[in-house]
Amino acid sequence: MISLPKPLLFGGFAAVGCLLGAIVGEALLNVTQAPALPPVSHDVILLIDCSGSMEGKKLQEVKLAAIEFIKRRQNNFNKLGVISFGNVATEIADFNTDLISMEEKINNLKSGGGTPMAHALQLAISKFSSISEQHSILIFTDGKPNEEEASKVAAELVRKANINIVAVATDDADILLLNKITVDPLLVFSTSLGNFDSAFKLAEKAIYERNIISSSPVAVTETSLIYTSLRIGSWTILLALGIALALIISQNLYLRRRYLTVSEGLIAVVSCIIIGLIAGGLGQLLYGLVPENPNLDIFSRIIAWSILGVLLGRGVAFFIPNLKAIPVMISGGIGGAIAASGFLSAAYIFADIPARLLGAIILGFAIGVMVGITEYVKKAWLTVHWGPKDSSIINLGDEPILVGSSNKAHIYLPKSQGFPDEMGTITFVGGEISFYNNATGKKQVLRDGNKWDIGTVTIEVRALEEN
Repeated sequence: MISLPKPLLFGGFAAVGCLLGAIVGEALLNVTQAPALPPVSHDVILLIDCSGSMEGKKLQEVKLAAIEFIKRRQNNFNKLGVISFGNVATEIADFNTDLISMEEKINNLKSGGGTPMAHALQLAISKFSSISEQHSILIFTDGKPNEEEASKVAAELVRKANINIVAVATDDADILLLNKITVDPLLVFSTSLGNFDSAFKLAEKAIYERNIISSSPVAVTETSLIYTSLRIGSWTILLALGIALALIISQNLYLRRRYLTVSEGLIAVVSCIIIGLIAGGLGQLLYGLVPENPNLDIFSRIIAWSILGVLLGRGVAFFIPNLKAIPVMISGGIGGAIAASGFLSAAYIFADIPARLLGAIILGFAIGVMVGITEYVKKAWLTVHWGPKDSSIINLGDEPILVGSSNKAHIYLPKSQGFPDEMGTITFVGGEISFYNNATGKKQVLRDGNKWDIGTVTIEVRALEEN
């Protein structure tokens, strides 16, 4: 495994480390699951456009999307009703209609006539019960209402009755009018044939809290955003710690050193607590506070995971000699973005836990590979030959490379063979490579191609020519 290219070595170790952290994290998420709050009753009425322009595939697809929405949301505390509007606005299912009957009634919808949205909104107002604590209307439409001003007036009456309005609209609908009806452009979800169900899911999430590690909506409470941010921050600490420890161990393995020292472990733990809380907490706050629309929903997830990659990259730079902070932070951010994309893809296929575990594997592997690739950008380096076909590369830069038998030595020489803790240091300052011998107190200037043997180890100096 040591003979693997460093990006693959780092990527493999970091993937395993992050997966182990995620497995422990699942236990944490389970233990810290907030106690169920008293459910808030929420009545929702779907207004489905059945005008003549909906004939054919559009009507069939919206029927399926509406039925799936109802299946997800209908329970003892979520009451749903359905109103169609075509020739006239008609209530086809009230809040007491069972799922089987409601599905049958939706499947029997026919297209025809105009778009009497104002009448549909007025009818919806009269159907809400004062018993429920929250009320919402979800409109689906593909056209322009028969009476624009009347629709605006009806929408105003809806809002005065403390009823929220969310809209799903096809590309040929009057989006500007719907923006006015909902009073918030971010509550209007544009869609096209083949994507109605995805738009319905986004509209559903507009009423529910989101978090960056789950694909399922959960009920909103006033304090849940802060609690969720701390909870996910703790989950992220475990991922960060898994990656950091894996990269430290793989780096030490690469340099034939002790796998992990106590000081390295303590530094990693403290650093990852800070990194995890910042990345997970701020990422969740960003994700929870950004208004939802189809583009920002994806973008905010990627930003949240990229923050973790950037901070992890910066943390790893402390353990790998002469690894430039800015390039590795950029590489870590790219790795986080790749992982977020992988999680989003997995979330469409798997449940939350498998998606999170797969996302953790991708996150660790992507960051590990990107960190390993960053090390290839260098001006001067040492090739340490441990044997005929066994070598490691150490970058030269501002940080001196320590040679000796100390646990801190970058080039480790066995204490059992009589080597001192700190035999000397190799530096690269002002374009000059030199070796400072601690025993003699003398400095020796080194050049590209120089080699010298120390015990069973051969150190070769390499440097790029300056233009």
